[in-house]
Amino acid sequence: MSEFRFSVSQLLQEPTGATRHYELDDALLLVDETLRIQPVVGHVRLTRTPKGVLADVSVRGCAELECSRCLKVFEQALEITFSEEFFQTVAVTTGVRLPPPEVDDPFLIDETHRLDLADALREYVLLELPQAPRCAETCQGLCPQCGHDRNQGPCACVPEISDERLAVLARLLNDQP
Repeated sequence: MSEFRFSVSQLLQEPTGATRHYELDDALLLVDETLRIQPVVGHVRLTRTPKGVLADVSVRGCAELECSRCLKVFEQALEITFSEEFFQTVAVTTGVRLPPPEVDDPFLIDETHRLDLADALREYVLLELPQAPRCAETCQGLCPQCGHDRNQGPCACVPEISDERLAVLARLLNDQP
């Protein structure tokens, strides 16, 4: 059983405001076919609400990403913090199915009263990832002509000016001492 799943049947029988605290220490979270977060370490506070359980989550981990400039694989540290309410689907004392919550795309507690944080974690990891990851702020990327990694030094290519309107500016720059 994943450490991201918690039995909340006892918590659902307690009054609103009751809490539970858990530590997360899982070796791996599969976000999709290629993206893995490992390890996932942090803490979770579950609080009883009138309609379910509020999960306050704070975790950290590392993802292997590809630099958008030089295409090298590097490790990116991630810190994810979120609060989400998980709604009951079945009444814990009677077993009666409850009406669906009136929110878009809710997180649900399953019929066996288990709360699974994995889907919420995946969503928040995807939101936290940079759109154009870089291995370093100073990454110079690849030469567009020969593909040389500019982080390892300059290449022998002469930069092309693709817009002739800028050629005049290039000549001015070349004439300066």
